[in-house]
Formats: sequence, C-alpha cells, structure tokens
Amino acid sequence: MTVLVTGSNGMIGTELVKALANNGYIVIGVDKTPNKLLADNYIHFQVSLQDKTKVSQILQEYNVDRIIHLAALAHTSSEKDLSWEHYYYVNVECARNLFECAHEIPVLFISTVDVYGFYDGKRAVNVDTPIEPISKYGRSKAQAEAECKKLSHFDIYRFSPVYTESIKRDIQKRYYLRYPSIAYKIGKGSNYEILNIAKAVKTMAEWCRMAPGNTIKIIKDDELMWTPDYIAAEKSLGKARTVITIPYWMAITVYKILKIITGRNEYTYLLNKAVYPLKTE
Repeated sequence: MTVLVTGSNGMIGTELVKALANNGYIVIGVDKTPNKLLADNYIHFQVSLQDKTKVSQILQEYNVDRIIHLAALAHTSSEKDLSWEHYYYVNVECARNLFECAHEIPVLFISTVDVYGFYDGKRAVNVDTPIEPISKYGRSKAQAEAECKKLSHFDIYRFSPVYTESIKRDIQKRYYLRYPSIAYKIGKGSNYEILNIAKAVKTMAEWCRMAPGNTIKIIKDDELMWTPDYIAAEKSLGKARTVITIPYWMAITVYKILKIITGRNEYTYLLNKAVYPLKTE
C-alpha cells in the first residue's frame, strides 16, 4: 500500500512516516521543507499543496492508496504570520486543493478538539455536539472539516493536544505562566485530556488497514493529565521554581467578569480552557 502523508516533516508527521515505512508501506511525504528522513521506501516532495497540478501528478504517478492530511498552521511562536488570512490559506484552501485532487482516494483528515470552542464544564462533548470554534486554528480546522465531508471516502480524527516526551509545548501551556520558571495551578489542580504521539501514530497507522467509514472520532489518551504531577516532574528537573496557586473561585470570577466585558474571543477562550478543561466522551 502507498500512503501519502502531508506535513511529513512536522512533529507528528515525522513519527508517522517512520512508523509506516518500518511496517512496509511505501510512503510519499509532502512538505514545504526539504527532506530530512532516510528510508528505502520513503519518497519526499517539497511542494505546496496550493500546486494542484503537482499534487495530482504525485497521486497518479505513485498510485496512492491512502492520504493522511496532517499539514496545518497551528499556534506556534515560530510562525511569523498568524493572521486569519494565513490560517485560512494553509488550513482551508490548501486542504480543499488536496481533497479535490484526491477524488476517490480515501482521506484521513487530522483535526482538533479546538473546534468545540467554549465549554461549560458540565456534560462531556462528543462527535455529535455542535461545534462553535473561537480560535483561528479551531475555526480554520472546522472549515476544513466541512470541505473533507464533501469526499466520498474519508474519516476525521479530532486530536487532543499532542505531546512527546521531549516536546510538551501544548501541555506546558496548561500549567506555565512563564516557561521554565513560573508555573501555576488552579485550586488543587486541573485534569486535561492530552494525546501521546505514540497513540496518535498508532491510531493513524491502524486507519490505513481499515475501510473508511465517513466518520468523526475524538482521539485522546485513556488517562487524564493531572497538573500537580506534571509540575512536580518539572521541579525535579530544576524548572517551575516558582509555583503560583490561584484559588478556583478567583479564577472563575475573573473569567466570568472578563467574558461579560469583552465577550467570547480568543483571550476569554484561553481562560475558559483553564477553568473548564474540555471533557469528551
């Protein structure tokens, strides 16, 4: 089987390509950056997904059986342009181009739980819960999901924040005010849903052996992340030297006041995630 992986040089893409190649798949990597992987059954293309002619040529020439679409603009400090226009271009327009080129080839689109937007801390959400994304990332992913649903053969996986043992940027946002010196916890601590990259890769690799079901799934670790444990681990490494405890009532009060004053926006959404960590079924 030949699998095309977009964003093949990314944190998740790199591990996925290795896993697929090690298991005998022919892997076609598409990324905006040059090849950095070596494998006998790996072929890399430095190409923009905006180039529909080149993408179609690759799909046809290599008789691609499956597509896993990982390439995306996330919320990274290394990216200079974080405007809505850039998010739309990368996450929606380029995704649409790829989907149009795919035709009957099954596509796995990797989305995010950020599409749910504000959470009230009550009933857990599921794939049938209406989505109301707030962040640029979540909004663009939601629009790309809509484009993906136009395909005949697809699946959509909404990932919880992904981490590796060495790269924990997404989860460190949940307990750091200033990395690596000032950590915080709300009340006794918070439970967050996260996703280890090993499980993410395993889930995507398993999809290659399944018949696409035109479904949406939420992918997360079985166990929750308890922030005091992570702060203790950071302290043992000489980090998180200062830990600020914010009373839960105070965090809730500040959140509600700011939400009344400023409304539902990306800033109050960040506070929402802190006081009401998302729970999914």
